[in-house]
Amino acid sequence: MAEIVSVLSGKGGSGKTFIAVNMAVYLAGLDKKVLILDGNFESRGVDVALGMESRVIYDIADVVKGNCRIRQAIIKCGDYRNLYIMEPPLLKKEGSVSLMELSVLIDRIRDRFDYIIIDSPSGINRLSELFGRKSDSILMITTQEPECVRSGQSLVQTLREANNTQTGLLINMVRLKLADNGYFQDVENIAESFGLDVCGVLPYDESMNVAFNNGIPSISLKNTAAAEHLTRVIQRFLLTE
Repeated sequence: MAEIVSVLSGKGGSGKTFIAVNMAVYLAGLDKKVLILDGNFESRGVDVALGMESRVIYDIADVVKGNCRIRQAIIKCGDYRNLYIMEPPLLKKEGSVSLMELSVLIDRIRDRFDYIIIDSPSGINRLSELFGRKSDSILMITTQEPECVRSGQSLVQTLREANNTQTGLLINMVRLKLADNGYFQDVENIAESFGLDVCGVLPYDESMNVAFNNGIPSISLKNTAAAEHLTRVIQRFLLTE
């Protein structure tokens, strides 16, 4: 039975997909069978982050509508042993997948993997609330941007009212100089305002963006500062589950 982890954020652009993909690659490297369920029905991105966009033939909507079998929509990542992805439709169609259908699908695939990492859509919406309820643990991603912090706090409060799922906080793309100059809150104040266990603070690193945009998970770049930072953050989160 898979451990389900949802990666959420209050605002787009916080690095949520980046973290979800790197966490999955890390776990697959520990010989765990891992599925990344891309929950971004507005704009999927996991396939692009892993350089697999041309390999997606069937998607979640095809499964729930009976157009294919589940195994046909679960795509193995050839470069990473034990890593698989499952994508939403490329073009969103109103009513293509209901919340009930998605919930049932998660239950049906749960016994096929050791971990299911859900890349949830950003913000407060019915999908993020569903994924939060279905999860064993949640990793909340925020940056120092005031709007991202505020919307993230609102999402955390909404999830608390719905369930008591263990939730950790990652402060991503941190630029200490901007906080020192008063442009952003410092990380201590952000952490305190969320009231969550802080799993880590990830500094801004342009090399991570370059790798991500080229379909290369940074955690796979051995002996680099980016990979070391990511590994420590993910390990700490998994240990607090």
